[in-house]
Amino acid sequence: MTIEDAIRRAKMLGQARLQRESVADVGRPIEAARQRPGTDKGSTPTLHHAPAVKLEPLKTVEISPVACEQNHVLVLDSQRREFPVADAAYRLLRSRLQNRLKQNNWFSLAVASPSQSDGKSLTLLNLAVSIAREKLKPVYVLDLDMRNPSICRFLGIQDVRPLPEFFRGQGKPEDYIFQTSIPSLNMAGTLTPASDASELLAGPKFGELLAHIRLRSPDACVLVDLPPINVTDEALLVGPQVDAFLMVVSEGMTERTNLAQALHTLAEFTVAGVVLNRSSDSHGVEYTHYPA
Repeated sequence: MTIEDAIRRAKMLGQARLQRESVADVGRPIEAARQRPGTDKGSTPTLHHAPAVKLEPLKTVEISPVACEQNHVLVLDSQRREFPVADAAYRLLRSRLQNRLKQNNWFSLAVASPSQSDGKSLTLLNLAVSIAREKLKPVYVLDLDMRNPSICRFLGIQDVRPLPEFFRGQGKPEDYIFQTSIPSLNMAGTLTPASDASELLAGPKFGELLAHIRLRSPDACVLVDLPPINVTDEALLVGPQVDAFLMVVSEGMTERTNLAQALHTLAEFTVAGVVLNRSSDSHGVEYTHYPA
């Protein structure tokens, strides 16, 4: 069985699950639908989103173009010209996911992989940069792969307050979230590993962080970088509080048994899709999605 076979099997499992189960709330925030004054009871309700609350401005941190070039984060026009296949692939991934976010009124998306070296963090960053480039909504990247943080390192960011401190009860959410020099792109992360990541995520602080982002930017897209699903339990701790997962696998590296195990672990959550990283020569990605 190939990775593609496993993905097709997961599609069928997801479709069968939809037939068996009713729509359930798995703990994520949902905007309340209120009926417009003067309409009939049978008319379609309209979603009313609370306006953004004016809060203290976030600190701005510069991204290093040199680090981005070294790590293949496509922030420069020259990079997108050099790797047009990758640029086109990430734009396609962006558009497809944007449609799903809009259709399902999703606010947060966790990005994970079955095992290490599948390219999830790089995929997340390029997806975030591509969404931010549209300038249609704020993007927030949260590095919760706290055992092996890489988001800030890939971008060459040094001046950050370590996110694990927030989960330990030190400071407010706005002390750890920062704007980047890329318009519409905001982040929170760390440069120092945290060995107690599971214990930190078991508490209420992640929900508090998401609530603050929603208050600050009700129309935001939140992308959460998680450690490999088959390595630790962080995905199970975060899963009930995010809207969906995006699975990243690598052609020629991800074992089909590892993918099957990861999908089984996430069986109770929504999987928005699977990103298949192609060969490193083309720097390409491929996206497929299925209901779960």
